[in-house]
Amino acid sequence: MTRFHAALLFCLAPLVAVAVTVRELPSPAGPGALGSSLSATPDGSVLLSWLEPRAGAVDSWQLKFSRLDAAALRWSEPRTIAGGTGWFVNWADFPSVTPLGNGHLLAIWFVENQPAAGATGDHGDGYRAVTSLSADDGQTWRDPQPLTGESGATEFAAALALGRNERALVAWLDGRQRSATAHGHEHAHDAGDAQALYAQTLLASGPDRKVDGSVCDCCQLSLVRVGDEALLAYRGRTAGEVRDIRLARWRDGEWSEPRMLHDDGWEIAACPVNGPRLAAHGRTVAAVWFTGAQGRPRVQAKLSTDGGETFGPAHRLDLGRPQGRVDAVVLPDGRAVLTWLENRPRDGTTNAGGLYLRQLDAAGQLGEPVLLADSSTARASGFPRLAVLGDGRLVLSHTLAGPTSRVATLLLDLK
Repeated sequence: MTRFHAALLFCLAPLVAVAVTVRELPSPAGPGALGSSLSATPDGSVLLSWLEPRAGAVDSWQLKFSRLDAAALRWSEPRTIAGGTGWFVNWADFPSVTPLGNGHLLAIWFVENQPAAGATGDHGDGYRAVTSLSADDGQTWRDPQPLTGESGATEFAAALALGRNERALVAWLDGRQRSATAHGHEHAHDAGDAQALYAQTLLASGPDRKVDGSVCDCCQLSLVRVGDEALLAYRGRTAGEVRDIRLARWRDGEWSEPRMLHDDGWEIAACPVNGPRLAAHGRTVAAVWFTGAQGRPRVQAKLSTDGGETFGPAHRLDLGRPQGRVDAVVLPDGRAVLTWLENRPRDGTTNAGGLYLRQLDAAGQLGEPVLLADSSTARASGFPRLAVLGDGRLVLSHTLAGPTSRVATLLLDLK
């Protein structure tokens, strides 16, 4: 049975009172599903993708997707994009489906590389991203292809529709410059073994472009369009192991020099597996990220009204026990809607947490936090994702961890 509940919070100035109605949407994903992702379509709908184990098979997975009928509030019958064994299935690096316009879709997922003799590290010889394209709204899909022919170590890919010729801009973490013995995610920062950030325009000629030669090893990336340009957010990495959020801009086919989003000064000798998220509408850009600098974990957000050229002050979102795993959207009125995972102790519950939401408007007014759903802070709960329907309502997907995981979806109506 569909469950309804409403969260209405009143607050003292300067925080803004927020009313959010939360409705469960019956999920199309089957038992054992995980790694969900959401993407808004040009016609105002939303696509949900996820990984699902193939029933009765060992180490066999399928990438599926479904479209939300916004009028009927019902997910379509799932379609299978691809399936197979030897896939890299992970709580933090999960597939995506990106609408490219005119019925074209781009799917990205990950497969294991064959280990070389004597290979060491978390993933042996690592894993790589593969892609598939559909020209008929996902009814049929082309044979999978490597994300790039230049590297066999491609992880944490982010894709963005360019709005012309059904092309996509894709950025990813790349291990091509790392030494033969530096496959793991926790290693000394030597000049030749840092994870790098590369990008490419799919279906266009030309070599891969290096955006940054030293980045955090396994934090997600985020790409948004701003007019005819793109803005990319990621976690950088200095020789002194400071891993703060950086930005790079794609303009006229060229990448700018990376710059810092905010000077947190988080010095950490291992990857926190907690990437930033960007969202944009018009010239308004929202950025949200997690940091543990100075031993104080927190979730912070900034707004830009000039397409990400400059950002306002950082606003702290969390309640004091954040896990991070953030996401963001920007509504047509310029409000940013920001979500994150917070530790939320409950009697007898291990790794108890909650999914929270706050709004931030262009004037810098921050809304009260709203608890959307109980969750778990275990890795198996993955990364919640958020998307905007054409009518302004929001869809959120997240993984419910347990002996048999499942993907849940919520409809959020902001007043």
